[in-house]
Amino acid sequence: MSDPVKVGIVGLGQRGLQHLRALWQIREAKIVALCDPIAGNLEEAKIQHFVDCFSLESIATHQRFEAMLDADLDAIYFAIPPNLHAGEVVAAARAGLAVFAEKPVSLYYDEALEMERVIRNAGVVATVGFQQRHDRWNIAIRDFLQDKRMVMATAVTNGSLESHSVKHSNTVEHGGPQNRVWAASMAWSGTSVVEGGIHPLDLMRFWCGDIAWARSDYIHRDADDIEDGGDNPYAYSVSFGFESGMVYNLLLSRLRRSFYSDSYFDIMWDRGHLKLESEGPVAYYYDGLYPPESTPSVEELRHPLPLDDGRGDATLAVNQAFIDAVARGEESGLLNTFSSSLNSHAAVLVANVSDQLGGRKIDLKVFAESDEYAPFRSKPRRH
Repeated sequence: MSDPVKVGIVGLGQRGLQHLRALWQIREAKIVALCDPIAGNLEEAKIQHFVDCFSLESIATHQRFEAMLDADLDAIYFAIPPNLHAGEVVAAARAGLAVFAEKPVSLYYDEALEMERVIRNAGVVATVGFQQRHDRWNIAIRDFLQDKRMVMATAVTNGSLESHSVKHSNTVEHGGPQNRVWAASMAWSGTSVVEGGIHPLDLMRFWCGDIAWARSDYIHRDADDIEDGGDNPYAYSVSFGFESGMVYNLLLSRLRRSFYSDSYFDIMWDRGHLKLESEGPVAYYYDGLYPPESTPSVEELRHPLPLDDGRGDATLAVNQAFIDAVARGEESGLLNTFSSSLNSHAAVLVANVSDQLGGRKIDLKVFAESDEYAPFRSKPRRH
């Protein structure tokens, strides 16, 4: 048996703990270092509430990333809010370490491009945490759609502004919102499209290819309805145009005091629809003699996709895929790399710019190259 992959994790909030729990189950992985600026997040007793049988034995803990870089590592996970990135991914890649970065990797496209450039030049394995690609239902959808002529898709997600699962760190100490839910703040999350909408968008890319343009309209929150820094818009309407010609409509809401969420999903090709139902993905299409003598029944049209046992643990699966890739020293087994994920990242940032420019349709390549959009791509300098 080869030596285990030595791993460090930066950020022990909700997502960092989920990765730690998954890695704790992977025998090819060995946790050797943890880093978080909040000392309480590094306490063994606290982590044990989220990771069964966890022990800090032989694991170094750090509150500063620079100190962590001195550890004997093969890979580093970054699970920190996108606005708090300060060159850590670049430093890890330059040190020859594999990188697992949680999405979104930055609120600024130029910063993401710099990360990608250094990763590519260093030749290290790198990925972004789009774990939904590893959900067995989503893999079945990809396999079913791969030979279809895609036309249009729609995703509707209603959510609560205040809710973002477990709150681990006092964001006020870092200039964040009072209620600790950084995803509610535009300055921290980059809007709900960037922080949350990027997941269903990336799934559409997994199924249907890359995105060519975006156009959006946001319903912005009234000034008198901003509490504890929660200023993300009420609702978002975004259209993404794919290189194949397909159009994807993303509708999101983040309402205050609703504490309710639900979703609707539909994707169509030129001969049918696919819907995500409670028991799994179901395709609706007619495959009998055409034209039929009478209108087909729903039973004739309904085709549940063949599925393996359950959906599986997507977080465990994405971690296993990354650890395996690091052990091999190459990325062929990954469902997405850092480089391939940039199209998803660019698309949600362009959605923000489109809204700021009155709903302009913006080509992603023009956004990446034109001087007109340079102010939207660059990260402001810290004074």
